[in-house]
Amino acid sequence: MNKISRRNFLKVAGAGAAAMGLAACGGSSSSSSSVAASSTAANAAADTLSGTIEYWSSWSETENQALVLKQAADAFTQLHPNVKINFTFNGRDNRNLVVSAIEAGTQIDLMDANIDNVQKLWSENIKDLSSYIDKTYDTTNGKAYKDVVIPSMISLAGSLFDGKTMCIPYIPQAFMIFCNKGLLEECGVTEYPQTWEELMDACEKVKAAGHIPVTTDSNYCTSWVGYYMSRRLGNDRVMELAKDSSQWASEQGIKDTAEAIAYMAAKGYFDPNIESNVYPAAQQDMVISENVAMYINGTWLPNEVAETTPDDFKWGAFAFPEVPNGVEGTECGCYSTYAIAVNKDCDDAATQAAVEFIVYLTTSEWDQEFTNQANAIPMNVDHVWPENLADAQVVLNSYTSRYPSQTAIITNSDSKQIIADACLKLMGGSISADEFIKMASAF
Repeated sequence: MNKISRRNFLKVAGAGAAAMGLAACGGSSSSSSSVAASSTAANAAADTLSGTIEYWSSWSETENQALVLKQAADAFTQLHPNVKINFTFNGRDNRNLVVSAIEAGTQIDLMDANIDNVQKLWSENIKDLSSYIDKTYDTTNGKAYKDVVIPSMISLAGSLFDGKTMCIPYIPQAFMIFCNKGLLEECGVTEYPQTWEELMDACEKVKAAGHIPVTTDSNYCTSWVGYYMSRRLGNDRVMELAKDSSQWASEQGIKDTAEAIAYMAAKGYFDPNIESNVYPAAQQDMVISENVAMYINGTWLPNEVAETTPDDFKWGAFAFPEVPNGVEGTECGCYSTYAIAVNKDCDDAATQAAVEFIVYLTTSEWDQEFTNQANAIPMNVDHVWPENLADAQVVLNSYTSRYPSQTAIITNSDSKQIIADACLKLMGGSISADEFIKMASAF
């Protein structure tokens, strides 16, 4: 008999719960309905929160994250009957739609996006929420809000806005080396590499066993070069180089990076199809073939490939290792989060209701439901991470210094694609280290 997977169990359990709920509603007597109505009326009379909240979200309506948002809103408005929450699910285009809609007079009270996009695109349109994170709420067990959620996420929010909390993080994310842990163990790699030399040894063991050590694709091809370069030179220096092509030829750290990746290509450590891998081919091949050991990606990866991942697939994750002559180590990494912001034009009553909903969403049982239903990282420090992100939790908790998403090498939109094309060719063995430097700096 086939073992039922955790995600299918959750679907069955969810369906069962829904059926039970419908049965309970269908069997209610008029007496119990009257009691419920009286209770709701009493709650409404005692509750101080009120207003209609228009929430514009970056999730698509059918995504599990959107489903949890709607479920949480339903539960919240039952607790606060004078509050109504309406959603507009715009998908990833939300970041580009909000400002023009606000300027056109559209009511938007809450909006979410990747926190970097909140900072870049919405800074002039959102309200300072700093005073709210020091307060206690019904779901924070007598503690200030900031003391019950992941500290690095609150710190990140402050660092992007000169110390002010202009948005509240939720659904944190991190970027690291994900692996088929079972495959590594079969190949004799029983401890995660901490240094570049240990990583090369692991690659050799995987290759010797007849498997592919590393894969990537058109979306994430800059990650190996970017992480190595950031370790070798430091984040700030790589930020400079992403904008100034004139320094590439003379920078020893770039030469070291290119030669390290060229060595991997020459040894056959990269997927032989790497230059033609178009997203999401690499990640699907990793779980379907079970022949690939490692792939730099984000904590969203297990959820994205959940439907094609075998039940016995063993996810692992570890930080990009230290590199020779490096100036930064495994304490530095790419991490980010989605975040919810409040329109600066919201009045005090609407702001209070909106913030109360954000707090409820990120500290109550619905924070855990993002994990259960969307395989997301919870914000509440007491909530349980997804089993397939157990190793990723260790990595994220060890980060003390932040790299931009997919590293600083791609922070310049004018050079990003040029560098990405060169990275794929370098990893595919089509160009040498020197040719990579020339091609990647042609911007």
